[in-house]
Formats: sequence, C-alpha cells, structure tokens
Amino acid sequence: MSKPRDDRQKDLLLPALDQIIDMGHPLVRLASLIDWNILNERFSSVCQAGFRSSVSMTGRAA
Repeated sequence: MSKPRDDRQKDLLLPALDQIIDMGHPLVRLASLIDWNILNERFSSVCQAGFRSSVSMTGRAA
C-alpha cells in the first residue's frame, strides 16, 4: 500500500499571506476596525454557508 500524497511540503516554500498583502493598505486597516462578530450575528439569519438563492442580486434567476 502506498503512502498518501502529502502536499504540505510545497506550502513551506510559499510566502505567508501577510508577506503578500500590504498591511498598511487602507482596506486592510479598515478590515481590522470592523466588528465582524456583529455583522455575523446580524446576517447569519439570512445568509447561510453553502446556500445559493434562486434569485440573483440583479433579480434574474440564478
């Protein structure tokens, strides 16, 4: 029986996300100021992970 393929090794050669993203960019700084827990609580009743509405935002069927 062969060992399962392990692709984690190649991730060691990739740069970390914070090395790619400009942490001083205004949108990154704004994201750190947003209270994501409040947004999650407010929208969790209407937005579910993996759920796709039959009506798109433009009003046409998806």
